Amino acid sequence: MAPKAETDEPLTGKNETIKTNGNTGTGGRLINPHLVLLKVSLFLIFGATSSLVPYLTVHMQSIGLSVEEIAAVYLTLLFTTCLSPPITGYVVDRFGRYKPVLLVSLVLNLAAHHSLNLVPIRAPWVLKTVQVEAVWNAIGNGTITLENPCDNLECPTVPFLEKSLANRCDLPAGNLSQLQLFISNGEERTFCGSLNLPNCNSRLDGSNAPLILQCRNTVEYDKTFWYYLMIRFVSTTMLIGCLTITDPIALTMIEQYGGDFGREKLFSSAGMAIFTPLTGLLIDYYSEDPNSTDYTPAFYIYDVLLALSLISVFLLPVGKKLPSESILRHLWDILKLPHVLMFLFFLFYLGTFWGFIESYLFVIMKEMGSPNYLLGLTYTVGTVASIPMMYLTGPITRWAGHVNLLVVAFFAHATRIIGYSLMDNPFWCFPVELNEAISCYFMWVVATTYCAVLAPNSLVATLIGVSGMVHFCLGKGIGSVFGGYLIAQFGTRMAFRYMGYIAVVCGCSYKFLHLIWLKKYDKHQAGEIEDRKRDFPERRVSLVPKFSAFGSVAGMLPTSEEEHAKSCEGV
Repeated sequence: MAPKAETDEPLTGKNETIKTNGNTGTGGRLINPHLVLLKVSLFLIFGATSSLVPYLTVHMQSIGLSVEEIAAVYLTLLFTTCLSPPITGYVVDRFGRYKPVLLVSLVLNLAAHHSLNLVPIRAPWVLKTVQVEAVWNAIGNGTITLENPCDNLECPTVPFLEKSLANRCDLPAGNLSQLQLFISNGEERTFCGSLNLPNCNSRLDGSNAPLILQCRNTVEYDKTFWYYLMIRFVSTTMLIGCLTITDPIALTMIEQYGGDFGREKLFSSAGMAIFTPLTGLLIDYYSEDPNSTDYTPAFYIYDVLLALSLISVFLLPVGKKLPSESILRHLWDILKLPHVLMFLFFLFYLGTFWGFIESYLFVIMKEMGSPNYLLGLTYTVGTVASIPMMYLTGPITRWAGHVNLLVVAFFAHATRIIGYSLMDNPFWCFPVELNEAISCYFMWVVATTYCAVLAPNSLVATLIGVSGMVHFCLGKGIGSVFGGYLIAQFGTRMAFRYMGYIAVVCGCSYKFLHLIWLKKYDKHQAGEIEDRKRDFPERRVSLVPKFSAFGSVAGMLPTSEEEHAKSCEGV
């Protein structure tokens, strides 16, 4: 009997009978009432995440952090948050409690992320006292040379200098004095432009006296950086914990009430499609100064959506799961399998490319002159394109196989990254962003359901947590850090191009290894699944069979009929 992955109806078995008006069944309902709050929770949590997280890189730039500092932030997050998914999964599997862990994570997540908006902005300019080396010769062709005004050859702002020098003019002469401004460090001289000083005669009063000028602030790792880093550490840790827990909750509720994992994840995509561009529009609307951007609306939308998600999660009808014993020993047994290790290894690289484009997509689009609403629409294009694919997750996965779909995700990433490196007009982003449906949304559904195949019921949350650590923390962190240094070294466009080439190489490598080595494990695994189906025909079926496929593999797990039955029971 094939899994009914194409319905949202509750699927019943020996462990559960759902009755409607005294009859067993659902009465032909198209919507499973037990999964409505799950849909709402996923919509709100992922909608909140997409309303703020994509804008955090450009927000860091807006408060004065340099590209090198942004890379340092992502490098630190790599080492401080990579343990959040496995620890979260371990706590859930060990104690069998989903809801309290998720509620605490949401509260801390909300408080910490809002605090990022309170980090003091680094002043872009500082005042320094400099010496005027020489002054003009005559009205109309005079010059001013400033000796090493800003410890570099960057020109001070002309309007500020005009205002400063206008107060030093002698008696008005009724003429417009035009001065040529130069800066010098003793070895080279740079022209900075012309100054216009109305009603000023041919000499400045006290021309050799010190002058206070604006110089660009080049201080790094000051209190702005350290405050931001500490708060971002806590907020990202809680965020990753929240997102990690949502997948095993969805899988558990589908086990209880039936349904399809891909269809539930559609509501995550819907939240991202709606709130990312909406946030961009509000940011543009409230940014009155064309030279600066106000990201406050993103933080408030995030607060409201997470507060609403607290209510929906609190009412979520997810029960306790059976606590698992000897988690670490059984997890180690899983991780010793070659195809599992290769899955995690290449999932890490998928996270690297995703982290790179997640962190620097808005940066390259800003360099093209993109408005903020267009930044948000990039998410809408990808999520809307993912809807038909997510709806058919089950049939597509059974037809193509998990590994082949992960290989396709590499090429989808390469298409996106190289595509942005070649375009000059940000409005060309729409055809490129169609690949996000494959490289991000569909890919993670495939990866999550693959975990459900690889792990026994008692370790699904733990393996998903490890996968989340590898993909969202290690992979994304390395991609963000490596990408930042690539951009600093080669420029934004060339960095994108190099990352795209690497993605192509990784995709070809995974497919090659699968053809010559890993393919035999797929056949063995398929045989194990069919054996379990025959042994336990009454077990409820969901998107992917989640029985223990390790019982007879090298004596990894107990193989008694009783323990097999326990591993096949719903949670």
